[in-house]
Amino acid sequence: GREDAEDRRCRCRKSAQCGRFSTRARNWAAWPLAEADRRAQRLDTEIGTLRKLLAPAAGDRWPAVLEAVSVAKGYEIALGAALGDDLDASTEATAPAHWDDTGEGQDDAALPAGAEPLLTHVKAPAALRRRLAQIGVVTRDQGDALRGALKQGQILVSQAGDLWRWDGFTSAADAPSPAARRLSEKNRLADLEREAKAAREAAEAARRSLEAESAAARQAAQAESAAIEAAKQARRG
Repeated sequence: GREDAEDRRCRCRKSAQCGRFSTRARNWAAWPLAEADRRAQRLDTEIGTLRKLLAPAAGDRWPAVLEAVSVAKGYEIALGAALGDDLDASTEATAPAHWDDTGEGQDDAALPAGAEPLLTHVKAPAALRRRLAQIGVVTRDQGDALRGALKQGQILVSQAGDLWRWDGFTSAADAPSPAARRLSEKNRLADLEREAKAAREAAEAARRSLEAESAAARQAAQAESAAIEAAKQARRG
């Protein structure tokens, strides 16, 4: 009687202590999952907002070629400066203003030595490739030095947006064009989508880890209860 009562009291105290410890342990183990979920949700929200900003206008019959263009980071301003409003034209032949594919331009003049074709940093429809191959990326000092070597139709542009055209037209870098800002936003969206994918994978890994730890804790509790019961039966026997 007295030993059984004392045994029950000890088990109750131990159970309460284990319960408090288990709750703290579960809360601590759940923190990485909660943090990963919050990060994934923040990124998904930002992605949704940016996608709305980049969505083509409703009812637009002829999507701008800009929607099919992607450019390496750091070259958005250069592309925007070089092509400007031409990026608003479509590749649809029925559009009032459009780009036609005129081939690779094998007979086109080479860019001046030291100028890097902008085409190497841009993915675009075939109709733009010939134009992009005739746009050279240079530094500001190179542009001033090489402008006299430009052939008809060629352009030099800096990553900051300075522009030198074959016919003598020159434009110093100014604020980024709307096309450049849109290209930057597209690059930002791609970055966010990669980050969100990694965040979702991290959240799933944290979820699996928490489930495994919870299962292990349940098994340990069951084993402890079984051991206590076995000890009790042994004392009675």
